[in-house]
Amino acid sequence: MLNKLSRGLLKREIPMLIAGLLTVTACAEAPKQANNPANNPTSPPAAAPEKSNSKLKININTAPIAELDKLELPGTKPSLSERIQAARPYKTIDDLVTKKAISAEELGLIKSLVTIEDK
Repeated sequence: MLNKLSRGLLKREIPMLIAGLLTVTACAEAPKQANNPANNPTSPPAAAPEKSNSKLKININTAPIAELDKLELPGTKPSLSERIQAARPYKTIDDLVTKKAISAEELGLIKSLVTIEDK
């Protein structure tokens, strides 16, 4: 039950509030865009992402728990490293799921980070 005065204020205030929020949002985004090298022609070009190779990957057959702990990413269950170590040895990366050390979803999260090859 808003009276006419309150309804009139709301009709004027709501668009002003929305415009204010849009301005604040645009101002907050400006520093992010300024720090992005793609938007700054004077900054040196970013290095191309490195292709993953076995030297950068963690060997699931030989890595100690401390190194396997690096695989515990958002979306993986706790004790991932202990489960991987307990089901060793692995002949293929897919053996992680076959031996029920991890779920297929977890394998999808870490597959690019692990190897069975020696460095």
